Amino acid sequence: MAVFAVAVAFSSCGGAEAQLSAESPSDDTTTTVVSEQSLNTTTTLAVAVAETSDEANKASDRVGDRASVVTTTTAPVPSEPAASDDALVLSRYGVGDHRFGDDADEVINSLAVLFGLPSTDVTRRYRENESGVFVDRNNDFVFLDLFGRETCFDSGFCVESAGEVDNQMVFSGWTLRQGTGALTTNGGIGIGSRWSAFTSVMTVEPVGCGMYSTGVYRGMNLEVRSLAEPFSSDEDIITDPEKIVVTAMSAGDIRLSLHPAC
Repeated sequence: MAVFAVAVAFSSCGGAEAQLSAESPSDDTTTTVVSEQSLNTTTTLAVAVAETSDEANKASDRVGDRASVVTTTTAPVPSEPAASDDALVLSRYGVGDHRFGDDADEVINSLAVLFGLPSTDVTRRYRENESGVFVDRNNDFVFLDLFGRETCFDSGFCVESAGEVDNQMVFSGWTLRQGTGALTTNGGIGIGSRWSAFTSVMTVEPVGCGMYSTGVYRGMNLEVRSLAEPFSSDEDIITDPEKIVVTAMSAGDIRLSLHPAC
């Protein structure tokens, strides 16, 4: 499997609200349809594949360029997470007992038992350009391999998978954009966490885009929101750490935008 080194932060803050819609046929994107019966009777997801157009790429976009963060809407401030007894641990290596490199179907099937059927499940084909980088047909997004699959659940958790062929992929990355006690780090960080509780282990970039910036916690990438002063080009953050909230998290190799908006 080809490997592509990704940047540090991810964007498209408003992407989590986007939903997949019916589209016209295209050769690059397929939508995977999973039935409840298939989850109950076999360990491999049974799928029916329908082709969709490039609009699906935009509609299902949840993560983008890690160098900038942009938002055009004011989302509600998430409350601080309270981990449930059976919470899955998020890490830079994977989620729960699932590690990057594990069979994608097995990971998705296991998560579907916990979170229900995926709300979206899109497979995309990329093309290797003259620099050896895998990009989509319009050169809008970059990925680490020829095929990429993005599977999202109503919990706000998305699994990214990669492979040289579309029927044999491995778990490559994850993103989380909604608060849930079922998904936190072993240190307790989740959507809604305040920087003030983790200043010794969590870094936040002073340079951001308006009220949003990025951060890092133990190899995991964070998107944060200021509830007070906007982020600027200053070297120091003037906002009280209590008013800086985690709004998104990711780890591993994910699909990235080549056109940062900020």
